Amino acid sequence: MAQARAAGFTLIEVMVALAVVAITALFAASTYRSHLRRGHRAQAAQALLLAAAEQEKFHLAHGSYGSRLDASAGDDPPGLPVASRTPGGHYAIAVTLATAAEFRVVATAAGGQADPACRIMSIDESGRRLATDAGGGDTSARCW
Repeated sequence: MAQARAAGFTLIEVMVALAVVAITALFAASTYRSHLRRGHRAQAAQALLLAAAEQEKFHLAHGSYGSRLDASAGDDPPGLPVASRTPGGHYAIAVTLATAAEFRVVATAAGGQADPACRIMSIDESGRRLATDAGGGDTSARCW
C-alpha cells in the first residue's frame, strides 16, 4: 500500500520565496528613495528660482540685492520673502553673496537623507545654475 505524501511547502521552497520577496523589496525601496530625492531636489530648484525672482524685485526697489531671507513686508532692514528651508527641511536656502551688482543664492542638502548627488545647488544674477555632489564634482546638468 502506497504511503500518502504530506501536503505543504518544504523549508527550501519557503526560503526561496522569502529571498525573492526580499530582493524585490530592496529594489522597490531604492527606487522609492531615489524618487523622494528627485522631489526634494525639485523643491530646492523651485526655491532658488523664487529667490532669484525676488532678488530682481528687491534690486529694482532698493538698488542692490538683498542679503536676508524669511523677511516680511515692512521689516527693517528689508529682506526677501523667501523661506530659508524647503518644505520638509531637506534643503537650507541662504544668500551667500549680495552686492549692488551681483548675488548668489545657495541650497544645501540637510539631514540624514540628504541627496549626495546634488549636495549644493546655486543660482546667481545671470541665471547661471550650478550644482555639486558630496565629493565636490559638477552635477549641474543632472540636478537642474
